[in-house]
Amino acid sequence: MSDKEEMIEQIKGIAGKLGASSVPRHEFLKRTGFSERKIQSLFGSYNELVKAAGLKPRIFPTSDVPMYSDRELLDEVARILRLPEAKLTRIFFDQNAKFSSSVCERRFGGWLNTVKSASEQLDPVNDKILLAKIHEYTSPPARPVTNRQTIKNFNITESDEPAEQIEHPGYEFIQSSTQNIYGEFVNFRGLQHAPVNEQGVVFLFGMVCRELGYIVEIVKPGFPDCEAKRKIRSKPGMWQRVRIEFEYQSRNFRSHGHDPDQCDVIICWEHNWPECPIEVIELKSALRPLTSSIVQE
Repeated sequence: MSDKEEMIEQIKGIAGKLGASSVPRHEFLKRTGFSERKIQSLFGSYNELVKAAGLKPRIFPTSDVPMYSDRELLDEVARILRLPEAKLTRIFFDQNAKFSSSVCERRFGGWLNTVKSASEQLDPVNDKILLAKIHEYTSPPARPVTNRQTIKNFNITESDEPAEQIEHPGYEFIQSSTQNIYGEFVNFRGLQHAPVNEQGVVFLFGMVCRELGYIVEIVKPGFPDCEAKRKIRSKPGMWQRVRIEFEYQSRNFRSHGHDPDQCDVIICWEHNWPECPIEVIELKSALRPLTSSIVQE
């Protein structure tokens, strides 16, 4: 049996064991020991091998062919908004939806526009209370006018007793197109706050990549975000090329429809995808050995 025939038989066998109509590239390589170069030389691409075995090739979204339609995205947002005790925030959405808020934000131009667009899917009668909440949430807040005379005449007395230290519960978020959101205090070198988005993860990785054993070759638009080399622990002085995708949370990789077979490592701030099929580096954990000044929640 030739290598080509053996590959076809093996991928059919794996599909049968998995009970699936397709086999991910990383699963095939792990189970068979064949190299990507061997697949390329015999079939031209992994998908051609899949087709030769009569299986279904995996199709991933592109910029002109998205994974979800606008209607599917808005229906999911509307479903989350109707949940009992639902909050109209990105965090609540990310905790309960089947894809991340960043997918919606890119499609509709921000989270507020996403919520506004989703409100058009709601029933004016049955969702009357929810629509009122959305209107309040997405409308610019009224700014209170400070009465300077009142403050000037307010009588404040000095006290020798130390002020009582009270932990303030915090305030409601003010919706505004100019407001920035900051992460927890980390006070790490030139970065005062933890990342709250993918861009923050990219910046932070650039600060610590050498200490994590990485040398960046290129950061680029498209998928994957970065190509780098990293030290091989078992082979001193040797380096390996790796493909990196940056995400704020690791499960965003799945929500964005990325192909795990085309990426080696996910670099994120928070790892919340236990079943992730590829390696994940959580910067929140990786930073702890590098500094003792991170403020714990």
